Amino acid sequence: MEDIKNIKYLLRDINIVRKKFEEREKNEDNFNMFTILRKESDEVYLHSRFLSALLDPNGPHRLGTIFLNSFLDKIESDFGYDEKSLEVYPNNQNRSEYKEIDICFIDRIAKKAVMVENKIYHEDTNHEDKGQLENYYGRLIEEDKIPEDGIEVYYLTLDGHEPSEDSVKLSGKYPKLQDKVKCISYSIEILEWLRVTVKECYNKPSLRESIIQYIKIVENMTNNNTSEDEIKEITSHIGMNEDNLMSAKLLIDNFDHVKWHTTYDFCNELESELRNRGFEILHKPVEDDITNLVHGGPIKRKVDMAYIIEKGNFPIWINADFDEWIYWGICNDKEEEIKVPKALLPKIKQFASENSDFEKEEIWICWRYLGDNENDRICLSDFSCNGTFRLISPQYRKMIIQRLVNEIEVFINKVLKY
Repeated sequence: MEDIKNIKYLLRDINIVRKKFEEREKNEDNFNMFTILRKESDEVYLHSRFLSALLDPNGPHRLGTIFLNSFLDKIESDFGYDEKSLEVYPNNQNRSEYKEIDICFIDRIAKKAVMVENKIYHEDTNHEDKGQLENYYGRLIEEDKIPEDGIEVYYLTLDGHEPSEDSVKLSGKYPKLQDKVKCISYSIEILEWLRVTVKECYNKPSLRESIIQYIKIVENMTNNNTSEDEIKEITSHIGMNEDNLMSAKLLIDNFDHVKWHTTYDFCNELESELRNRGFEILHKPVEDDITNLVHGGPIKRKVDMAYIIEKGNFPIWINADFDEWIYWGICNDKEEEIKVPKALLPKIKQFASENSDFEKEEIWICWRYLGDNENDRICLSDFSCNGTFRLISPQYRKMIIQRLVNEIEVFINKVLKY
């Protein structure tokens, strides 16, 4: 009990620090043109385009190869190029991806290339017979005649995690690829590189301010937006005495257990709420899935959690894919054992076509994320997400679960009226 009491005192003190800095932040200028025009997670139209605009020696910054060279240095690249024969995609004249590669540098004379696959929250888009990175890598070899030894492959994510095994070796056509992929992150390489680029823009205020605003987006996405002053004050409170030190250690040592119990309680409470509302559970995660998700190693923890529920012969899929926000909708996969009744399909398709709140994608007739904005959304594998972390609160879990089930019930009722 003494340990719990000490933790309460420590959290009370840190809560005071948090509120003080939140109050200070309210008075700061937080206007950001990027987030006004694009979603923070927009890989293609925000992140890839802005990064490539800086990397392109012929870009609107008019600073030549300064940014490109510092980037290559930061990621420890061996890419040598001739500026006269270098091509960077996307660029100011051609804003499209090069053969679907997010960011690409090619020197056709030197027969060298760098491909950067940019992943914010999405998983790899693999085909039945070929992985995503295999596909892009193969195009550079077969269509552009770049030898394998002349290609560098970078996988850019928020935290530097690896691509899926299928992405690099599903076809087995390029055995060298798996060892060639270098993982880089927004939280380390990109942030450090951007902070260097700002110093090169001392006499270009518009460019400097744009990079500063973009840095704030990256800091927010990677949870690097805590100020140095705030970190110092939190550190001071933790190190103030032995009780605070041991309380902080107790929290850190047990946080994986907190995540497991939070995920377990969320799944159990969701199932209970669904049954209370008259849904039949056709498929659900098992306890081993939760254990692997929280305590598993780099491969074992990549668990996709899924529910298939049904009410009145109306099936609904609720998915919590690894590294993806929870979403729900109607899946029309021919390989699924559970099928959507033929009589329902036209109604669902008509509803989806008339409602912009729902997306359509491949086997999904319609789907949408749980949560109105990115700050509310839940990724069960990532407790650094605000929405996921809040699930620790029983009151918040109850509210989120009721919102999810309410959304599904409203959706079913509306579709059936068509």
